[in-house]
Parts: sequence; C-alpha cells; structure tokens
Amino acid sequence: MSDPAQNIAPACNEDGFVSPQWRYGTRFMAEPNDDLLADDAKALMRNASLKLVVIARQLRAHFDQSVVRLGVTRSQWTVIAAVARHPGATQRTIANMLEIAEASAGRLIDRLCADGLLERRAKDDDRRAHAVFLTETGQTITTQLAGIARANEEVAFAGFDHDDLHRINALLDTISENIGKP
Repeated sequence: MSDPAQNIAPACNEDGFVSPQWRYGTRFMAEPNDDLLADDAKALMRNASLKLVVIARQLRAHFDQSVVRLGVTRSQWTVIAAVARHPGATQRTIANMLEIAEASAGRLIDRLCADGLLERRAKDDDRRAHAVFLTETGQTITTQLAGIARANEEVAFAGFDHDDLHRINALLDTISENIGKP
C-alpha cells in the first residue's frame, strides 16, 4: 500500500479537474481494497459515499476556478443563481433555499446590490420585506454562469450516454430520498 502522505501534489488533467487519484481520499480509498469491495456491501457503500463527497468537492472547485474571472465568489454566485430561479424572493426565502443564516444572506445580498448585480424592491403586501431581483448586469452574469456550468457539465459527464445520465440521476434521487427520510 502506498503512503497517503506521498499524494500531496494534485495533478490536473487537461480540463482543469484535479485528477481523482490525487485528491485526498480517493487514492487512499481506491487502492488495495477495490478487489475486497466487490463482496463487501458496507465497504462498497463507504467507498461510494467517499467518492460522492470528493466528486462534489471537485465539481465545486472546478466551477469556482471557472468563474473567478467574473469576480464572484461561490457564496455570491449561489445567491445570484437562487434569485435567477426565484425572482422576487425575500432575503428569508433565499436564506432558506441556500440553508444559510438570514443575516449571512442579508450581507451577501447587500454586497451584490452594492456591486450592481441585485436590487431590492419593497413588497406591496409587506412593508417590512423586500423582494430581490437581478439587475441587467446580474442577468448578464447569470447568463455567463449558466454557460460556464454547461461547459463544466460537458467535461464532467463526457462519455455518458442518455441512458447513463438517466441511471445516475435515478440513483442520486434514491440516495437523496433515503437521506431525507425521518
């Protein structure tokens, strides 16, 4: 078995993704036990769980690297994306969607308003609440973010056919439903 400490230098492939064998955890979990995993359901579940965590981290890191030229952070682009999907949402609704504190959402919205990407408008039915909308500049950034996301998805799912995509979506839906059960 190789020493995991030797795996400290990430190697990026031509698409900019950190090569899976160099990500912390994947090389360690994939080396000597792959043959043993074939017959051990608990080890297979653990391996799949670890791979999901690492892949999620890789996807986020690659997207973050791709959008750095737009001058937005991960926290900011998640708020922008939430407002793009739900124009007129309140700060509280945005915080709930993103599973962050309302005060944190407020600070992010304040910053994005100051940067000219979002705007708050008074709600007619509740003077205390404000609806949040994209500005024209925010809409432009959203279009750019969507294009970057599509390009990243093309890289991540290269080699997958239509049936593969249906199958992986169904499997991920099942995992999500299982986790969401009381």
